[in-house]
Amino acid sequence: MTETNVQIPKNPGAWAFYDHRCPVCRATIGRWRRVFEARRIEFAALQSPWVRERLGLAPGELPDEMKLLTPDGRILGGPVAIAWMCRRVLWLWPLGVLMVVPVFDTIARGVYRWVARNRYCLGDVCELPVIHSERRRHLAATTFLEAP
Repeated sequence: MTETNVQIPKNPGAWAFYDHRCPVCRATIGRWRRVFEARRIEFAALQSPWVRERLGLAPGELPDEMKLLTPDGRILGGPVAIAWMCRRVLWLWPLGVLMVVPVFDTIARGVYRWVARNRYCLGDVCELPVIHSERRRHLAATTFLEAP
């Protein structure tokens, strides 16, 4: 799923930008795409030229969190972006509100940072060189992220 010639709609709802090399990101989007696209939230890879230009990223630069371009032109990142997206889905709305409430937002940021740091080695895929003979499996995180 590469966006080489993406036509940007004239009136998009929002754009969620993700790391296309990240297996967790790709799996999560694969499971949730229909839910969010039905609410006019489109997905594009951070590696896409038009996304890099829109975000002002230097060649080879990759943010440490996903980004969201809102319809009013704001750029949100990480758990704040996920909370914004959740508040567009009726049955995810409570989670979206909870993620920005003091104390819970600290937890959401901590969980997000942990997943972001380990995103290349969660589940059964590890794109980092193997240093030890056995690598840990993060089944709990994988199960959570695969929920529809």
